[in-house]
Amino acid sequence: MKRFPIIHIILAVVMAGFSAGSDFATPQVRGLLDGEIEVALNPTGIAPLSAVATFQTRRACDVRMRISGREEIVRYFDDDSLSHSITVLGLYPGRVNFLFFTLIPRHGTPETKIVTVTTDPLPSFLPDIVIETSVPARMEPGMTLLDLAILKGRQNTTYPIIFDKYGEVRWYLDLSTEVPGFCVPFERLKNGNFVFGFGESIYEYDMLGRQAARIIEPGYNFHHDIREIPGNLFIAAVDKRDTTILNSRGEKKSIEDHIIAIDRGSGRIVNEWDLRQILDVRRNEAVNSNGDWFHNNAVWYSPSDNCLILSGRHQGVVKVTWDNRLVWILAPRHDWGPAGRDGSGPETSPYLLTAVDAAGNPYPEEVQDGSVAADDFDWPWAQHNAQISPGGTISLFDNGDFRNWFTAPAYSRFVEYKIDEASRTVRQVWDYGRQRGAALYSRIISSVDILPVTGNRGMSPGIIQASSGNTAKYVELTYPGGEVVFEATIKLKALLAAQGSPGFDAVYRSHRVSLYPD
Repeated sequence: MKRFPIIHIILAVVMAGFSAGSDFATPQVRGLLDGEIEVALNPTGIAPLSAVATFQTRRACDVRMRISGREEIVRYFDDDSLSHSITVLGLYPGRVNFLFFTLIPRHGTPETKIVTVTTDPLPSFLPDIVIETSVPARMEPGMTLLDLAILKGRQNTTYPIIFDKYGEVRWYLDLSTEVPGFCVPFERLKNGNFVFGFGESIYEYDMLGRQAARIIEPGYNFHHDIREIPGNLFIAAVDKRDTTILNSRGEKKSIEDHIIAIDRGSGRIVNEWDLRQILDVRRNEAVNSNGDWFHNNAVWYSPSDNCLILSGRHQGVVKVTWDNRLVWILAPRHDWGPAGRDGSGPETSPYLLTAVDAAGNPYPEEVQDGSVAADDFDWPWAQHNAQISPGGTISLFDNGDFRNWFTAPAYSRFVEYKIDEASRTVRQVWDYGRQRGAALYSRIISSVDILPVTGNRGMSPGIIQASSGNTAKYVELTYPGGEVVFEATIKLKALLAAQGSPGFDAVYRSHRVSLYPD
């Protein structure tokens, strides 16, 4: 593990005359600090804006840390100890950072010590971030996490970053030497660590860049999504080695059509879903005729009935039971046939949902089969990141690629559907994005974010192509009003070129997160 030299503190003797409740408290003849505060910047070598501060105190103390700046970081550490190890997150890049450590004894006067830490500038290949709109009083608390893929050489590597409401990067990981590839997704676990998959492995890392766990599953390739669910399990989208389908073009190697559930303690696979058994592998040929017939890009667990919500870019959104039976299919009703790797399985059409309006009336057949959209309803097209919202709706990023079977102008949107499983109907209850047209259109990747404190909605087109350059976005909207209260444009550096290009910069998913996991 690469070690960086320890930065010794520059201590300022705290000025007298300030109140004990302020950052500057009256010093004592013999202070609380026993020795120096030492700060190890980037202790793992892959988290350049993070550090660990260690020091001793003569009396048991709690510690309050503040990083000064336009968006200050303030963190209280309930240590009540003589020995302190403080995780420092949120340093500014390319400047001298001032850190204020206030030592708070159980009885007596607090003391504040000042430490300076100098950080390197950001790598030049990271995107520029422009804040278009910011209404802090109406925004979800926290900062914005980008699951960022950067083209380096001939492959994408992963550089997740967190930026504040002013567009300044305050944290990132350089995973290029640890896991040299495009690691997805970058999702926070309940314990505060991040999980992602690459190759045959699931990795778990903390905010300092320390690997907390790794699970290896030979014969499976992780992609697109990993979720923690009750029972100390992960569910994950995987390729399974040596699987095939038979379509009109012959036998094809199939990918992205299996799910596995994994015991996190033992690494044992406790369940497996083979989507070839329950879906029509031939239906996608209008948009993709090779073995990537489903292209599963999201898994979501429904705890109320022990089912999964799955998002197939080339098919639609489906709900399946724990024992791999279909519940419903959210997709245009066009051209659904029998299931099975060779089409010899049961019919899929009985599971299709019927689209209805607010009064419960079905739309005309041309809307049902996806040929046209109604004013208040359209199916999802090449969607990503399908999930269950707190109100029970299905929320997703509707990319809009091949919308209405290539006949309608392309646009992307955040959309929510209400499904009545008893009547097998679906109603569109909210969307945003149609009015923005090409400005938010991302034909691949992208995500939505359900924000728990405000109830706002976030959407993140992952790669918007334009002649002026490729960008990504994070847009925060009030719900259900749909007012933009925050919008950031992420100016990507490596562009999506012609077919055969080795890669491009993109944002796979985005989330609003707290810098310090609670």
